[in-house]
Amino acid sequence: MSRLVAREPIKIYDQAMRAAGVFLSDRMVKWTEGSRLLLKVESSLDQIVQIQATGNIFDNRTLTTNIGPPIPCLANGNISIGLAWDDWQPFVGVIITLAAVPTTGILRIWAVIQEQADGTE
Repeated sequence: MSRLVAREPIKIYDQAMRAAGVFLSDRMVKWTEGSRLLLKVESSLDQIVQIQATGNIFDNRTLTTNIGPPIPCLANGNISIGLAWDDWQPFVGVIITLAAVPTTGILRIWAVIQEQADGTE
């Protein structure tokens, strides 16, 4: 019988943001062997930020496809975006949108992949 295990978190974004606009995650996460994926967003920014999960068939941050709707993360807040097998894309990242300029804080985003592990319980 196999069981599900989580890989170590992968940091895909870690920036002190001081401009409004649209930004891409620093990297894409390879989700070719996982069952589920969780994006964890932690913001100490003093402005609301919109997070849009995106996917691509290549390890490339441009020309991605949106996965689900954008999710707001409140100022000094945190959110989780859980992607299921039906949301599968080989590579996953995020698009970050700031409507107002933050004056303080940092935005950090991690991805955790859950996969099947061989063995018995």
